Amino acid sequence: MEQDTRKEAAVDRLEPNHDPAYGRNTVDQHQTTRITEVDGALHGLQLWIVIGGMMLGVYLAGLDLTMLSTIVPTLTDYFGTINDVAWYESAYVLAVCAFIPLVGKMYTLFPNKSVYLAFMVVFEAGSMICAMATSSPVFIIGRAVNGIGSAGLLSGALLIIFAACTPAIRPVVTSFAMSLISVGSITGPLIAGALTDRVSWRWCFWIFLPIGGAVMAATLPILIPEQSPKPPVREAIQDLHRKLDVIGFIIFAGFTSMLLFATTWGGGMYPWSSPTIIGLLCGATALAFVFAFWINRAGEDALIPLSSLRRQSVAVGSVVMFLQGGATQMIPYFLPFWFQAIRGDSPITSAVHMLPSLLSNIAALIAFGALVRRSHYIPPWSIAGCTLASLGSGLLTTLSPTTTTAEWIGYQIITHLGRGMAFQAPVVSVQEQVPASEAATGLAVINLFMNLGCAIAVAASQTVFSNRLPGLLAQHAPGVDAKAVLDAGATRVRGLVATEDLPGLLLAYDKALTDMFYLPAVCSALACLASFGLEWRRIETDDNRKSDGENPDMSGKGSSSTSGNGSSSDT
Repeated sequence: MEQDTRKEAAVDRLEPNHDPAYGRNTVDQHQTTRITEVDGALHGLQLWIVIGGMMLGVYLAGLDLTMLSTIVPTLTDYFGTINDVAWYESAYVLAVCAFIPLVGKMYTLFPNKSVYLAFMVVFEAGSMICAMATSSPVFIIGRAVNGIGSAGLLSGALLIIFAACTPAIRPVVTSFAMSLISVGSITGPLIAGALTDRVSWRWCFWIFLPIGGAVMAATLPILIPEQSPKPPVREAIQDLHRKLDVIGFIIFAGFTSMLLFATTWGGGMYPWSSPTIIGLLCGATALAFVFAFWINRAGEDALIPLSSLRRQSVAVGSVVMFLQGGATQMIPYFLPFWFQAIRGDSPITSAVHMLPSLLSNIAALIAFGALVRRSHYIPPWSIAGCTLASLGSGLLTTLSPTTTTAEWIGYQIITHLGRGMAFQAPVVSVQEQVPASEAATGLAVINLFMNLGCAIAVAASQTVFSNRLPGLLAQHAPGVDAKAVLDAGATRVRGLVATEDLPGLLLAYDKALTDMFYLPAVCSALACLASFGLEWRRIETDDNRKSDGENPDMSGKGSSSTSGNGSSSDT
């Protein structure tokens, strides 16, 4: 067992009155969070190798979010059933949401590198099961295992970046990592389509193995720093039954399962008024109260300690991330439908037409880190980003069969410049304004609400589309079968009707799709209001105090200020 003498990541809270109640809802423009570099932060080649490995891991998580949507028709043909389609995505989302709180506990108790590599192995195992699946049930099992592994990748990457990077470069590196989620999400359908057309759908999962292997090979030889002191591995294992909070995990898993089943099945498989959906919603509500009671009783050993939820950055950041997570997922999910159905694009061409979203999102995510470092404040950029995202989403509701290329490109740029800034703010806020000992839990909670927002938003938007389309078809193309249009998919919808009925069909389809973009517009507007509640603490680093705005030297060390001793143990 290797021992690291690295001191704890020190986060000095400088307040005029030295108020010990850090994190309560007070707003003072003179409050300062001074983040100082510590012994143990990586430098030089080791830092670049770890950053590269974490970037690949984040890209894997983003890629896995959207690849499936492209290959579903191929899977239904291969497995000979459409009855299990909903489970292909639900199994993954359920596993991610159920295990994320457990991920926070694991990263609090055990060495970062060991936990991260363990989740990467699980993710790779799930990918292998999917790639080798010969039946639909086996494929669903693979997706669930995939989800368990994915739950630990993003939180782990952000935590390792937090521990390994100096404060001067941490916001920029984190911003770049978050941008790769968007890169993976938008390029996923393009890569999946190309692999399915030219090789086999199985390669959409085989491709994860060499990428994951490269991440593990890059990470394994390097001693990864810890964000806070941790017990020796043997002691942590002996105390696992108490610290891991298995009861809390079971309650939370039941809550997320019922909630996601209700939102996924409601309005589609079952009417919202059906006993099944009402029962699921009632069960989810009851378990939410039980979970709240349990974490209050369990105290600091709870799956999600109340002390972390009371942190302003975690509580408000979770609200912002829930709203923006949903808004972020809806547009990349449904805008390709508009390109394919209304413009007649192929799946690959529609993915190419999403490049303005991708590039503007990356630019905003990377710029956010630099803007925070120069201005020393997080909330203004979250507010500005949410405002732009709401405006852009509103503009997307005006899309029509006559929309020009310049217009749909411009709307994407406005939306995703804002989305990129807003999406990053809660993560950086938790990294820089929550004590290092609570960073793992804080990041896990943020990640949890992002995934819940994505899952619920996509389900809600699908319900809006399915409910709006029949009425619009009756109005604009009365002779067209609404069920046939819904079952056909975006690429085959034009072939369902005669030439004279096509304009009415496209008008109805366009209106049903664009009406969904009101949801991300409203979500972004609400996130804008919530962003005012983020902590207005000035973030200062040693590098900033020496030379404001100067590019940091990634190979040099700043001054050290510690608030305790910590150790890391990798097995």
